[in-house]
Amino acid sequence: MATSLTAEKLAQRALDVGIVTEQQLQSVWGEFGTRSVEYEQLKQALMRRGFLTNYQIDRIAEGFKTGFFYGDYKVQYCVGAGTFARVYRAAHRVTNELFAVKVLRKRFSSNPADVDLFRREGELGAGLVHENIVAIHEVASKGGFHYIVMDFVEGRNLRDFWKVRGKFSPEESTRIAEGVVAGLNYAFQKGVTHRDLKMSNVIVSSEGVAKLVDFGLAGLGGDDGDDANPRTIDYAGLERATKVGKDDTRSDIFFAGCIYYQLLSGKPPLAETRERSQRLSKSRYQNIKPLTEVAPDVPLMLARIVQKAIEFEPAKRYQTPGEMLADIKLAAKRMAEHGADAVDDAVKVKKLEGHGPDGEPRKLMVLESDHKMQNLLRELFKKCGYRVLVTSDPERLFERLYDGAQAFDVLLISSGDMGRAGLDAFNRLAGETAAKTLPTVLLLGDQQGKWQSDAQTGPHRRVLAMPVKSRQLREAVLRVLAASAAPAGS
Repeated sequence: MATSLTAEKLAQRALDVGIVTEQQLQSVWGEFGTRSVEYEQLKQALMRRGFLTNYQIDRIAEGFKTGFFYGDYKVQYCVGAGTFARVYRAAHRVTNELFAVKVLRKRFSSNPADVDLFRREGELGAGLVHENIVAIHEVASKGGFHYIVMDFVEGRNLRDFWKVRGKFSPEESTRIAEGVVAGLNYAFQKGVTHRDLKMSNVIVSSEGVAKLVDFGLAGLGGDDGDDANPRTIDYAGLERATKVGKDDTRSDIFFAGCIYYQLLSGKPPLAETRERSQRLSKSRYQNIKPLTEVAPDVPLMLARIVQKAIEFEPAKRYQTPGEMLADIKLAAKRMAEHGADAVDDAVKVKKLEGHGPDGEPRKLMVLESDHKMQNLLRELFKKCGYRVLVTSDPERLFERLYDGAQAFDVLLISSGDMGRAGLDAFNRLAGETAAKTLPTVLLLGDQQGKWQSDAQTGPHRRVLAMPVKSRQLREAVLRVLAASAAPAGS
């Protein structure tokens, strides 16, 4: 365990598994001027210098000797885990270029049929080269491990994105849907259907580009019929109810419509359940509430696209992804040309949140060390009209604060990734003359709720703990702004 491991043992184990070089270790020892340092000191130095990640150190401390490399790719950390495989962020040991490595789980690696299917479907995906599909570069089997090397996309899957956002604007929903359907259309032209299209199989990059993953991998896990595979059970329910074959592109179109529906309304069109019989029920696919009823503020031209895509009768749906893509592109063009008419009033009001009494955008400073969360918060508040500034360094925050009283109007500190340093910065601000009246919100991470009692709060200093909805976070920012503007004693 890490608590009983010395710095010397940590260094030796890292060297033994080949995750660091002797030269790198020597440079760290040289930084200290001695090897008589504590385990935690060495750990932090190795991480600060970028030689090791926290994930790698934890595995070393637990005694693992494998799983640090897959071929030429050095694992940095795990970015996702499913029933059949784990996905790691990894760097090429020569070029240091980043990739995602999907590794088949051990229990499937012992079944030659599953291994063969994994490899064949990886090779199928390698033939799909398109902006809206995550590229596959290598399919390999080495040392008993079977893995697929793909582009590493800075971003997050659409389901996680939706859990934070809840609902997307018509423009952004349409942009994402256009990317999803463009990827499907390209694959369809190559003779490939997705077979497992859902929110978690769409990655939205930090630039906002939707990219599809897991083409064809839906077949993994047995060949005893569709309903035996939990990954394809929704497809099985739809296809059984509508009496179409396994590779009918109109099934992909249906689930693309479901994604578009959920982005526009903030609500999933299909009843969410883990019960197999309910997921296979015909009524689940036949009785979807019309989007215009669930979200009456959605522009009609978008609601019509969704409705055609999710028609229960396959013959009434778009017959190819290209047909659906053409309508989405036309809708996007019309919104760009007539934005004031195409966007609902609720969105307009939201955009005014970030403007002060003078009509100018308020400056919101975000202190967050995780770049994915930075992008998420930046995007959320920019859409509300704020001018968003971002820093990952608490000391840089204070330097900017001292640059002038108008450095920014409101501050959001997110401590999920930086830990206690975020709470310390929040409390330090309470005692700084230049920041005593600064409206500030502290957003604690998932496991940090217990820190709330340690935070120095006040009318213009609020604390929230994850998980929170974007609306709650926006409201907290508005409340501290209002409290700061209120006359003393009011």
